[in-house]
Amino acid sequence: MPIDGVEEREIASALDNLLNAPGARISARGARFLRYVVQKAIEGKSAQLKAYTIAVDVFGRGVDFDPAKDAVVRNEATRLRSALALYYAVDGAAESVAILLPVGGYVPRFERRQAKATGPSGRNETLVRTGLRPMSAEARPEEARRGPEHKIPIIVVRAAAGGGPGEASSRMIRSVVAALVPYHGLRIAGLEPHRSFEELVTSLRPSGAGSLYVLDIAADVEDRVLRCHWMLSEHRSGLILASREEIESAGASSMMAAEKAVGEAIARQIGQRWGIINVNERKLHPDKHQDAYSCVVHAFTYVTTLEDSEQISIRKCLESAVSKEPLYSDAWAMLSYIHMNEVRGLYAKLTESSKILQEALGMADQAIRAAPHSALAHTMRSTVLFAMGKFEEFERAGRQAIALNPGSGEHQLMLGNRLYVMGRYEEGAELVRQANAHGYYHPAMAYGVPILELYRKRDYEGAFKLASNFSIDEKYYFLHVMLAAICGQLGAAAKAEMHLQILRHLRPNYATEFYIDWRGRKFQEDYIAHIAEGLDKAGFAVTDTRIDP
Repeated sequence: MPIDGVEEREIASALDNLLNAPGARISARGARFLRYVVQKAIEGKSAQLKAYTIAVDVFGRGVDFDPAKDAVVRNEATRLRSALALYYAVDGAAESVAILLPVGGYVPRFERRQAKATGPSGRNETLVRTGLRPMSAEARPEEARRGPEHKIPIIVVRAAAGGGPGEASSRMIRSVVAALVPYHGLRIAGLEPHRSFEELVTSLRPSGAGSLYVLDIAADVEDRVLRCHWMLSEHRSGLILASREEIESAGASSMMAAEKAVGEAIARQIGQRWGIINVNERKLHPDKHQDAYSCVVHAFTYVTTLEDSEQISIRKCLESAVSKEPLYSDAWAMLSYIHMNEVRGLYAKLTESSKILQEALGMADQAIRAAPHSALAHTMRSTVLFAMGKFEEFERAGRQAIALNPGSGEHQLMLGNRLYVMGRYEEGAELVRQANAHGYYHPAMAYGVPILELYRKRDYEGAFKLASNFSIDEKYYFLHVMLAAICGQLGAAAKAEMHLQILRHLRPNYATEFYIDWRGRKFQEDYIAHIAEGLDKAGFAVTDTRIDP
């Protein structure tokens, strides 16, 4: 009997192909898990697929198993989802039937993939017009294996030296792994008891290409306070990149909640786009034109500065990356952002804006098609939809990104920034506050809204103090617009002129571009007028070139 429109024999064949594929990174435990849930679905017993039955039948837990205290099923499901997404994006790209394990349950879905080849609204045609090659469901597996996978950093998570891991360390390792898995630009591996570290390294990096990091974990619990010391090092050089301690009190909550919070905190510091590993990777790959992976690493930096002189170079670099590696989701995602910025950054003619944004949306769709569970891909799609003024779809895509990686405040920050800009001030500012409370992010991303909110409330002293307390690249023109307006409101003419001089150098025509820029960013008219007022007081008169009907 067909399930999701797929015949049982096709499902069985897809499962065998998956579990026998050399590139499928599914452990023996994961394979048992997957076979079990697929068989139950075929037998029409999907209702039995609960954490308890899986723990008992697959993992050998006793009848007293409590899923609230033991996350074995959730953790294995998280690893399995990541492995499935990776397999069908790379080695399994040519498979006609995909096996999926949707978030929120353990009932598998089966999907025919030919129907997704052209994507919605014929956007592949748009990509062809831009000279880029769309991903095809018929892409050959050998073509996929030539992708950037061998360069993507791998993290080996293990117990710190000094004996076997105690229960607290073992539980903490599981929490850290679960928190790291959603960071699509990283690959996570664990040290298996029967295997030496040297054997694992050889199997993970047989060619020697790409970085390998080691994350050592040591944890203990005393009086319901969890202490976790972690150390991240680069394996080849032995360089220690970070050595820190996280402390979390369980209080009235469960110890599992404390472990989850600490795991997410460690993952944020390591895995986000401006986190420890990406900063180090930029040093290891100084030439963005070296290969597709190096280009993506540098594109992450560009997004935080929006340096005019880099726009064309980054765009060409990413176009080359997706042309050579059509299954590289992160490259498609970043290219969609750069393409969108052609419009928002005023590089493109206004008459071409609609076409360019449609092309950017097609690129974001390609990123999702290559990696359906990539939070980055969904965030970039949300960003493009926002620029197109499709606000309902923008918010839906943004919240999907958060759901895919809830431990990372990055996607919450991106959504909050844009909700604020479109006039949902309190809601947007609160999302940004929550994200900033849980971790450090690039100042340009994290503090724009807090400064804008202080300005909106006419607390110009507070806005100036906050803007002066952190370092942002001087080439980030938008910061100088804000600071010039703030100084104008404060009557600080000399300070305002300092920022205006930099602004005039970066954007010589900004007096006539101001309204186009701020409206393109979707700021509300009353807020735009408020900023224009500050600039006028600073001695920088802006011209509204719009002709209303």
